[in-house]
Amino acid sequence: MNPTRASAIRSRLALLVLAPLLAAVVLGFAASTRRPTDDDDIGPASILSPWADKRNPLNTYVAKFAWAWTTTLFAAMLLTAIAPPRAVLRYALATLYWLAMTRWFFGPPLFDRLFVRTGGECQVSPAAAHTPYSMSACRAAGGAWAGGHDVSGHCFLLLHSGLFLAEEVLVPLLLLASSFDRQTHTASPVARWAVVAATLCLVGVWLLMLFFTAKYFHGLDELLSGSLLGVAYWFAVYRMRLLAL
Repeated sequence: MNPTRASAIRSRLALLVLAPLLAAVVLGFAASTRRPTDDDDIGPASILSPWADKRNPLNTYVAKFAWAWTTTLFAAMLLTAIAPPRAVLRYALATLYWLAMTRWFFGPPLFDRLFVRTGGECQVSPAAAHTPYSMSACRAAGGAWAGGHDVSGHCFLLLHSGLFLAEEVLVPLLLLASSFDRQTHTASPVARWAVVAATLCLVGVWLLMLFFTAKYFHGLDELLSGSLLGVAYWFAVYRMRLLAL
């Protein structure tokens, strides 16, 4: 396929994924039933809709493991198409970006550091030996993580995942499907289209989860920061090509 045409397809497909994901956040916030005094974690709407309960099945078993599902689909793409080594490097960097933001960054992750720097703290029993400085440690100690700027982890992770899947799973497989040079690919077209279908289904779940995250959780500033950080890796690596990958 002509490289110019392939580049155009790549750009359009990524934007076709990005636009509805961002629209879901905007529409969810526009439909929000929250008020400035509502509790940030649940809010009064939780008694009206199961989507306002963080323990709903999609959140518990799918969104909470978003990067695991992303990794599974990326691995499936590697098994059905010949990907360049740089694709694996981009996956590794995307994983490190997710880990630094939400899991560990030489101690607490960057989101937790920002939360504390903006006045947040763990409201824990005075009997505790020390005050935890990460959300996971705070909750493990039975405390409440409150007071600071709580970047929307769902907006960050689901946008980061959706854009990565668009660039590294959907684009390669769809370009391969439209190419006449398929003899080096041993996987059947059925297998490749199955991966495409599974990826589109997962992105559809992300749309749903983003809408309800914006509708029932977080303020506008937290949704905005989560969304911007969710798009940042994709913009730097795939649009600006700052890392020459």
